[in-house]
Amino acid sequence: MRHSFITFFGVISLGLAVASTISGCGYRRAPQVKTSGTVTLDGSPVEGASLMFIPDSGRPASAVTNTNGEFFVSSYGGNDGLPKGNYRVVATKLVLKERYQKQYDKLRERALAEAEPGEEPEDVEPEFGDNAYENKLPIKYEELDTTDLNITITEQQEPLVISLTSE
Repeated sequence: MRHSFITFFGVISLGLAVASTISGCGYRRAPQVKTSGTVTLDGSPVEGASLMFIPDSGRPASAVTNTNGEFFVSSYGGNDGLPKGNYRVVATKLVLKERYQKQYDKLRERALAEAEPGEEPEDVEPEFGDNAYENKLPIKYEELDTTDLNITITEQQEPLVISLTSE
């Protein structure tokens, strides 16, 4: 009898622990507003720019531009957008420096040559350090302390236009 009481008490305790974990502490995500836009540098679309959207408080979000300079923001994943509010935007476009790009290209060529006919080559993921990359956007946009990019997200959000300048 004592064993079944302890087992019953253990199951009830575990159930309460799981229920309290699932219900959380009342935290709710702010509703997301689908957020998209375009990044230009001196009027031309920027491909491959990484954007960070840093709110006054809360979770930062990110986006990467496509070949047309277009982006879709993800806070929690799936291009879910941003909560309403004010954000500072940090923008970078990191590319491999020429000598590292040459090393990467050689590794990629080798992987292609070693692949069996009709098969995809192995992924090439060399371990380059941070100094292997350079930012192709003006430096003022890469730090929170120096960026002058500010946006406000509203309930009826139009696509953003983030205009960068070389000056």
